[in-house]
Amino acid sequence: MTRALVIGLDSVEPSLVFEEWADDLPTLSALAGDGLWGRLRTTVPPITCPAWPASLTGLNPGHFGLYDLKYRVPGTYTKFGIVNSRMVGKPRAWDYLTEAGRKSIFLFVPVTYPPPRLNGILVSSFLTPSVRSDFTYPKEVKEEVLGLVGGPDGYIIDVYDYRRIPPRELYRQLKAKTEHDFKIIKHFLAKRKWDFFMAVIMSIDRAQHTLWKFFDKGHPRYEEDPELEEGLLDLHRQIDAELAEVLELIPPDTAVVVLSDHGAKRMYHRINANELLAEEGFLKLREMPDRPTGLTELDERGLIDWGGTVAYALGAYIAQVFINVRGREPKGIVEPGEEYLSVREQVADFLSSVRGPDGEKLDNRVYLREDAYRGEKLDLMPDLTIYFDNLHYGSNEAIGFGSPYSLETAKGPDDSNHGELGMFILRDPEERVRGRAEGLVIEDLCPTILDLLEVPIPPGLDGESVLRR
Repeated sequence: MTRALVIGLDSVEPSLVFEEWADDLPTLSALAGDGLWGRLRTTVPPITCPAWPASLTGLNPGHFGLYDLKYRVPGTYTKFGIVNSRMVGKPRAWDYLTEAGRKSIFLFVPVTYPPPRLNGILVSSFLTPSVRSDFTYPKEVKEEVLGLVGGPDGYIIDVYDYRRIPPRELYRQLKAKTEHDFKIIKHFLAKRKWDFFMAVIMSIDRAQHTLWKFFDKGHPRYEEDPELEEGLLDLHRQIDAELAEVLELIPPDTAVVVLSDHGAKRMYHRINANELLAEEGFLKLREMPDRPTGLTELDERGLIDWGGTVAYALGAYIAQVFINVRGREPKGIVEPGEEYLSVREQVADFLSSVRGPDGEKLDNRVYLREDAYRGEKLDLMPDLTIYFDNLHYGSNEAIGFGSPYSLETAKGPDDSNHGELGMFILRDPEERVRGRAEGLVIEDLCPTILDLLEVPIPPGLDGESVLRR
């Protein structure tokens, strides 16, 4: 029976791996050369917290209602919580494998805190609150994990505030985090029995946002810095070298998948979506703030007139627009049905027409809720999702810039935005599939895992096994 190993590389851009840096990444290039490879279309929006659950459920995010790292608390406009594993509410790959008697190990996969029960081991990811939390299943595995890195003080949950850390220090911390994670990965690969093993590395995601401008000479904020020019590439090289060591630890009959949940691309500016909506009269303010102010603070200060507001936007990478629908929102004024459709069309037309700072036309993409999503939790999803300049421009939900454009949010500046395409590689020991693949989607991962391990694929999934294309 074939075993399977999946290595997730959060935010890795396929054009860099398959093209620009292919010669610098021999392990990934060899895997692609021996197997199936291609670009993979991810969720709308291309964000970690809906994407990885979609990959492991095989379902569109409309089935579980996640569209960002945070979610709106029901009955509110601007109170938010952080997503957690219990919110997914759908079987994930480990549930099917457990039912089939297969033993699994999952390390650092996003949206796995609190850890679920499974036949095997799970160590949760960057949403783990602290090392004091019970972040493993079973609980006793926690001590084994901490012992590998010198105790609680040596365990790295995440590199926090990565947008604010000086670039050289960020680079150093991300190298250390990558080494830390692969040390744990290699331990469990070698020391525990498993039929399926999956781990996700977050370092590239954290690096893209701050180190992109040092290698991309076409970036408007390109900085020439000999020490950081290859910083992002060096992190890819480090992962590639670690992956080579990982492959030495697995039996020859192991199927190997490497994928990213989304890509990345240079960011020129941000569009201050709510500032524009306010100027156009879609969002009603009682008073314009004298400094950039987030929606939550504006709401707490009573500066938003929800009774006069028809639309507002959330999101930092993309604009997630919600129409103020009567009966759905706390103070909704837009009637469901024809009025809703009319208002939504007006907002979509307005935001799709936004131009750049010099009046240049932008390649703005608009996704209607029913086109981007399907599933029983459609009502939780944004009514409109806007990719400004097809993600070369980010969005900003704060108001008070005095301009439609900005370079940073409250969390800090970004050099890159998320991209709509991730990467996918499968080396199948039975060589059933090889060459370049087209039409892959993030939801294909779960049925592919089950197919590789000869576990029945349940009906109703949105993805399909790449072995059956």
